[in-house]
Order: sequence, then structure tokens, then C-alpha cells
Amino acid sequence: MKCLQVQKNKTIKKGKWQNFYSGIEGFDFETGYIYKLSVKEEKIDLSKVTADGSSIKYTLVEVLEKKPDPIFRIHDIWVLEAIEDKTVEKPNENDRMKSPSIEINLTEMRIMGTDGCNNFHGSIKNIGEDELKFGPIATTMMMCPEMEVPNKFNMAINKISKYKIENLKLYFYDENGADLLRFRKVD
Repeated sequence: MKCLQVQKNKTIKKGKWQNFYSGIEGFDFETGYIYKLSVKEEKIDLSKVTADGSSIKYTLVEVLEKKPDPIFRIHDIWVLEAIEDKTVEKPNENDRMKSPSIEINLTEMRIMGTDGCNNFHGSIKNIGEDELKFGPIATTMMMCPEMEVPNKFNMAINKISKYKIENLKLYFYDENGADLLRFRKVD
């Protein structure tokens, strides 16, 4: 089930989001934005509440602020530049190998891409301002002439815990802050 995440504070506090399972009458959420809203709460007569319904009706009074969600900067397609801070060479055009890449889709909370030899896909388990954790990742099992980069890529992607974006580059780190993977944005 998809639901809004809310805080009933004047300022946003990291890690204090709560799932909000009701709707807000008059409010149309647009993915990729953080909103500050003024909302009216009205108690509903309990005799009129459906079995799975809320006893409170929420109505939008005013959208006070709408700004891009900084997390959505990661929602894109990225091509690998380095593994553990060592540059990865682009494969020869005659080779079956491809440049490793990852597509991060926050709308669906999914990832997909190639390790250079095999395709992969999986879920995004958790994402924050600088934290990222993938769920299980499924991959095809082809054998390519050169497996060093795909093997290192797959080991690294399973250790990702943190990220940062700087100058159209996406950096992945393990939980101790060690460099794992560096990508550049493509489009």
C-alpha cells in the first residue's frame, strides 16, 4: 500500500516521518515534492465511520510550501566510472561487455541495470537524505570473457549503505564510509 508520510511539526525532523493512511480532501500529491500544508481536522460521527475508515476527516486549507524532494535527485540512469575509487575502462565496441549502469526508479522503489555482463533488478528497501539500502537483487547468470568488473560490481552493490550526489556524480559508500562505486549521470 502506498501512503503519504507526514510530520505534524513546524519544521521537518530527520527520521520522524509517520505513515498517513487517510486521504486529504482537496490535496493532489505529486511525486518528487515535499509539501507543507495547512489541514483542517474534523471528527466524524462514529456511527457514520466505515469499518476500515478513519474517524477523522482531513481537508486541505492551504498549500503553504511545495519544494523538490532532494532524494529524487538520485532518480535517474547512471553509468559506472569507478569501483573502490579505481577507474573502470569502457569495454571495447567489439566485445560482448557493456558499461555497467544502474537505473534508480524511486516512483516504483526499484533498481535495474547491468553489471557489464549480466542484467539485474531489485527493490529499494530504504532511502533517506544520504542513506540507501537495496532489497534482494536478482541477476541473469551469463558468463562473459572478462568477469573481473562484473564480480567486483556485484560485491560492491550489495554493500551499499550511503550515497551522495555531487556535480552529476553519484557516489555509493558502505556503512563505514568506504568508497564502493562512482557513477555519472546519463541522459
